[in-house]
Amino acid sequence: MKTAIITGASSGIGKAIAYELAKEKYNLLLIARRENLLSEICNELSKNYKIKAHYVVMDLSKNNDFSFIKNYFLENFDSIDVLVNNVGIGYYGEIEKISVEDIEKIFWTNLFSHILITKEFVPIMKEQGYGIIVNIISLIAFYPLKKWSLYSATKSAQMGFFKSLRKELFRSKIKIINVYPGATETEFFKNLELPYKFPKLDNPEKVAKKVVKAIKKNKNKEVFISLWGWLVQKLSVWF
Repeated sequence: MKTAIITGASSGIGKAIAYELAKEKYNLLLIARRENLLSEICNELSKNYKIKAHYVVMDLSKNNDFSFIKNYFLENFDSIDVLVNNVGIGYYGEIEKISVEDIEKIFWTNLFSHILITKEFVPIMKEQGYGIIVNIISLIAFYPLKKWSLYSATKSAQMGFFKSLRKELFRSKIKIINVYPGATETEFFKNLELPYKFPKLDNPEKVAKKVVKAIKKNKNKEVFISLWGWLVQKLSVWF
C-alpha cells in the first residue's frame, strides 16, 4: 500500500484529501494541532477503508523539531509516496495593525513549516527513487488583494520556493504538484472577519479530487480548481 503525509489534516482541504487518499487505499500520517479531531478522523478512516492511519499533534505556527515527524514516520511506515503541504492560515488587515507575532505565526504556518518538513523528506524520496510533493498554495500568489499583504507574501514565496525546488529535483524521480485554490468553504475563511463575501467558494472535496487526480498522473503539474483560477494566473501579468 502507498503512504501519504498530510499537514493541516484536521479540517478543510487537508481532511478532504485524507478521505480521498484513503479511498485509494493510502496509509496516512496526519499532522495538525487538534488531537481530538485527528483521533476521530484516523479512527474513521482505519475502520471504513481498512488502512493504517496515524497522527502527530504539532502546532506548525511556530518552530518545532520537524525531524520528529520524519522519525515517527520511519518507525511506523516503510516508504513515503506523497507529502501534502496543506497547512495554512489567513490574515486580513491593514499594515499598521500587523504585529510581529502575526508575522511570525503566518510565516511559520504557511511557509517555513512547508520548507522544513519538505527538507526532512526529500532525502528519503531521493534514496527510494520516487515521491510526490503536493503544495496547496492559493490564487492570491498570482493576484494579491488589498489588506491581504501578509498572506499574499507567504503564498508568493511558497510558489517561488517549490517552483525552484522542482528545477533542483528535475533529474530525480520526485515530482512537485502546486495547487491553486480560490476562496474555499473551510474554517480558514469562516474564522476571518471579512467586510465582504466572496461571490463563489470552492468546495474542499472538489479540491481534494483534483489533487488526487494529479497525484495519479505522477507528473510535475500546476493545478487550478476552475477555469476562473486558470484565467486569473494568465491575466495576472497585466495587473
